[in-house]
Amino acid sequence: MKDVYLYLGVATLGVVIYQYGQKVINPSVNPMALLMGVYFVAFMLAFAAVPIFQAPGQSVWVRQIVSWPVLVVGIGVVLIEGGFLLAYRYGGSLQWSGVAVNGLAAFVLIPVAIVIFHERLSPSRIFGVLLTLTGMALLARK
Repeated sequence: MKDVYLYLGVATLGVVIYQYGQKVINPSVNPMALLMGVYFVAFMLAFAAVPIFQAPGQSVWVRQIVSWPVLVVGIGVVLIEGGFLLAYRYGGSLQWSGVAVNGLAAFVLIPVAIVIFHERLSPSRIFGVLLTLTGMALLARK
């Protein structure tokens, strides 16, 4: 379980860096050209890290990236990146944009988790969702 918290910490750091970077991008840059540059950097970092995560006897890594889940995640990534970029360009708040998007996404994913992945929705999780939605409503107030 320790590894989970370590990686959630890494993801949190990534989100902070990501949100800050999105907010300070020059608004005159073409958003799709910008995404190509951002993903070139991400590609190079991931390419350099492949040997670190290569398990002994694992198949050639190129075969691992040619699948429908990779296509789905890629579409999601472009929508996330483009959505935040344009939201910030049109005045989105660094304080609550990430909370709003992640809170709403968690809410929308509840039926997916229950129906497709057979996850259970406990009373404490329902309470957590209600707290999240309440917090989002408070953050959205001006």
